[in-house]
Amino acid sequence: MTARGHVPDDGWPSVSPATDRLNAVAPGPVVVNRRQFLRAAALAGPSTAAVPAAGHGPEPGDATGPRTETGTPDTTPTPTASPTPTEPAATPTTGWDPRGHVSVHGASETVLTPDGGTAFVATGDGFAAVDLSDPTSPEVLARETAISPPGADGVMADVFDVKYDDGRLLVAGPANYHPDAVRGVALFDVSDPADPALLGGYRTTFPVHNCYLDGELAYLTGNDGETNPLVVVDVPDATEAGRWSVVDRDERWRDVHLSLRTLHDVYVQDGYAYLAYWDAGTWILDVSDPADPAYVADIRERSVADLAKLDGLRAARESSEPPGNDHYVAPDPAGNLLAVGKESWNSNFGKEGTTPGPDDPGGPSGVALYDISDPADPVHRATIDPPPTADPNVNGVWTTAHNFELAAGRLYSSWYRGGVKVHDVSDPANPVELRRFRRSSTTSFWTAQAAVPGETVVATSHENPADPEDSGTVYAFPDAPLETPTPTATSTTAPASPASSPSEAGSSPATTAPPSTGSTERPGTTQGPPTPTATTGSDTAADGPGFGPLAALAGLGLGAWRLVGDRGSNDERGEEEE
Repeated sequence: MTARGHVPDDGWPSVSPATDRLNAVAPGPVVVNRRQFLRAAALAGPSTAAVPAAGHGPEPGDATGPRTETGTPDTTPTPTASPTPTEPAATPTTGWDPRGHVSVHGASETVLTPDGGTAFVATGDGFAAVDLSDPTSPEVLARETAISPPGADGVMADVFDVKYDDGRLLVAGPANYHPDAVRGVALFDVSDPADPALLGGYRTTFPVHNCYLDGELAYLTGNDGETNPLVVVDVPDATEAGRWSVVDRDERWRDVHLSLRTLHDVYVQDGYAYLAYWDAGTWILDVSDPADPAYVADIRERSVADLAKLDGLRAARESSEPPGNDHYVAPDPAGNLLAVGKESWNSNFGKEGTTPGPDDPGGPSGVALYDISDPADPVHRATIDPPPTADPNVNGVWTTAHNFELAAGRLYSSWYRGGVKVHDVSDPANPVELRRFRRSSTTSFWTAQAAVPGETVVATSHENPADPEDSGTVYAFPDAPLETPTPTATSTTAPASPASSPSEAGSSPATTAPPSTGSTERPGTTQGPPTPTATTGSDTAADGPGFGPLAALAGLGLGAWRLVGDRGSNDERGEEEE
C-alpha cells in the first residue's frame, strides 16, 4: 500500500471489473489541461420499506438498533409482495411544472452558487456552467471537456460529481472502475463561470465517485479495495492531510464484504464530516483536525458481526436491497437535522422470479431524518417514503431516493423516475409534502436543490428513458412560497396575523392546507396541484447509477496535487441544447 505523501512511479495498470480486492495502482506525475469526460449513465427503479437505525454509542462496532424519539429500538417491517408489473412505469402529474429548462448532455450532479444564479453540472466528460439568472430561460455558458493532468496518458472520464466553494469547482472521476481514465480530481477557478480556468489536479490510484470541497481541503471517497477510507487532501500543500475508515474504528470491518462497506459519499460542514458508507451505515466524524479525524457517532441497522456473515450472492443481494444502502447524506445549515438517503431496488441475484416478497425485500428506499442537535446521539424523527413504482426490479422503474438538499426548513429531493419533491421538514417528526413532479417516461432525476428558497428549485434529469440520445436536462421549478413573517407590533399598529405568500400558478400554498395522513399519488392517476401531505413510513435504501454493488473499484493510494501559475490553455468550449 502506498505510504502517505509518497508519489509512486508512473503507470496506470488496469484492474479486472470482477476483482473484489483491488491491486495497488501507481499514479504518475500530475499535469494540467482543460476539457471533459464521459457521460453519466443511469436507470430507473424499486419499492419497499425498512426502518432507519440510530447513532451508536462509543463501543466500536456496537449495534444498538434504530432509536426513535422515545429511544425505543425500531424493527424492519416485513415487506409486502408486489404483483409482477405489466406496465413499465406510472406517470402521475400534479400540476407543478417547470418554469424553464436547458439541455446539458450527460448531466448528473449539479451544484449551485450561493445566490442560485449559476449551476455547475457534472457531464460525464467534464462539466458545464449554466446561467440561472432567468429561471424561465436557463442558458449554458461553457463546457469543459477532456481534462488531462500533465504526465497522464489519458483524460478524466465518468465524472459524476462536482463541488463548489468560494469561486472554485472540484471535479472528480472516474466514478467507477475505468481502465483508461485518469483517476483523481481537478480544481477550476470558476469565478467567471463563462471562462473556467484549470488550477491543478490531484491524481489518485482509486476511482473518486464523490467528493467535497471545504476551503483548502478536498474530501474524497477513497475506495481502494481494502479499507475504503475518507481521504483528505490539502490543496495548496499538495499533500494528503489525513484519512479515516470504518476499519480504524473496528478491525472486524475487514471481514465485511467490500460491496457492503463502500464509502459512497461525503458531506462536510462546520468541522463535521458525514459519511454515507452503504450497508455499514452513516458515520459522523469530527474533522476540526483533518489530520486526525475522530469518531463521533454512527447510524446503521445491522452489526458488523451480522454483515460479516454475508458473502457471494448473499452479499450482492444485500448490497442492492434494503435495509441499508446509505447513499447520500446532508445536514441542514444549522447542523441540527441530518437527512440520510438510501438507494435500493430488487436485485434477485441468484434467485428465480422478479417479484419482491417476505423473503426478498427488494424495492426502493427513502430519506430518513435524524435530530443531530447532539451529534454524538442522533435520534430518528421520521422517514420520507419513496414514490410508488410498477416495476421495482434492477432493470425496472427506479423510484428510490437519490441526491437532495436541506435548506430553509425544507427537503428538496430527487427520486430518479419517481421525480422531484419538496417537503416542509421544519417539524422533522412530521414532514409535509409541498410539491411533487413526476414524468417517469421521459425523466430520471439525479439531484434537486433550492436555488432561491421560496422562489426557485433546480433539479437535473440525467436520462430520458424514452430516448437515451436526448438525455441530460436542467430544470427550474417554482418553489412553494415561504411564510411571510409576522410584522412586529408597535404602539400605533395592531399585530398582523401570519400569512402565506400567494402561490405560483399551478401550485398549492405551502402552509394553508391541513396535512393528510399519507401521499395521494398513485400509479396511473392524474391529479391537480398537490395538497400538502404529512409523510410517514419506514426507512429504505439509496445509491447512485454506475455505482452498484458489483461495480468494481480500482486502485490504491494517492498521487500529488499540482498547482499551475497560469490559467491554462484556451480549449474549445461548446454549448449543447436538446
